[in-house]
Amino acid sequence: MAAAAAGLNPYFHFDSQSKQIKDAVFNCRGIIINERFWNRIRDELMDLTKEAGPVILYQLGLSYGLEVGIQGKEAVKDSVAAINFLEYYGLLAGWGRFETSKLRLTQGQLSGPAVVKVFDNFFAYSPQNNSGNPGCFFVSGLLAGISDGLFGGHHNCLEEQCISAGSKCCQFVVARTSLY
Repeated sequence: MAAAAAGLNPYFHFDSQSKQIKDAVFNCRGIIINERFWNRIRDELMDLTKEAGPVILYQLGLSYGLEVGIQGKEAVKDSVAAINFLEYYGLLAGWGRFETSKLRLTQGQLSGPAVVKVFDNFFAYSPQNNSGNPGCFFVSGLLAGISDGLFGGHHNCLEEQCISAGSKCCQFVVARTSLY
């Protein structure tokens, strides 16, 4: 049974010796959290920090995403293949099903906006958002950071549609920023 279960998820496994969940991709410990736990963290952060909450969540995603992008590129070597790899990692991590539009690259850098759709986005499942505005600030930062790590330079990410605001998926637009 344990051998069969190990094959279900090649990226995460329970190490019976250490009694820990291991992330084989990023070579670290993992945890499992549920929606209630995430929603409590997000809601408390937003309540405590008021207007700064979205910026803090975006920055947390950006910082972590940069690490993920760099490690993903090192693991796969090709930025486009790394996107497929990270889409699958996100699916197996329980974050949702990511679909990235065809990328326009010039000399290995993103030369036009990319659209990322996330179906069944873990981070969007919260009590219905009555404002109608997207609210996945962490994922927006995460996608910008991953793009920074994969393609170099700086990227912004804007969420155009959100499950929590009634859309069928969360849709993000990632674009390289110009530095003057």
